[in-house]
Amino acid sequence: AESDNGSASSSSGSVTAATPVNENCPIMGGKVTPEGGTVQWNGKTIGFCCEGCDEKWAELSEEEKAEALAEAEAEPAEDEDEESDADSTT
Repeated sequence: AESDNGSASSSSGSVTAATPVNENCPIMGGKVTPEGGTVQWNGKTIGFCCEGCDEKWAELSEEEKAEALAEAEAEPAEDEDEESDADSTT
C-alpha cells in the first residue's frame, strides 16, 4: 500500500493536483497554460499564461495581486460588447 501511495502522489504532481482558480493570466490576460506554471497565494492556486509571468506576479504588492486576480477571474466584458455591437449593426 505504501508503494502505491508513493507512485500516486508523484504522478498527481501535474496540473490536475492544483487547478488554478483563474482562467486568464493576471499579468498578461492570456489563457492560463501548464507552461506558465502556478503559484500559491492566499490559499489559492494562481495560473499564468507563459514563463516569466510568475516572476512579475511575485513583484506585485498584495493589493495589486488581489486586483489582478479579480480581473483574471472575471469574464472579459469586451467579448460581450463586440457581440452586441455586431448584432445592432447587422
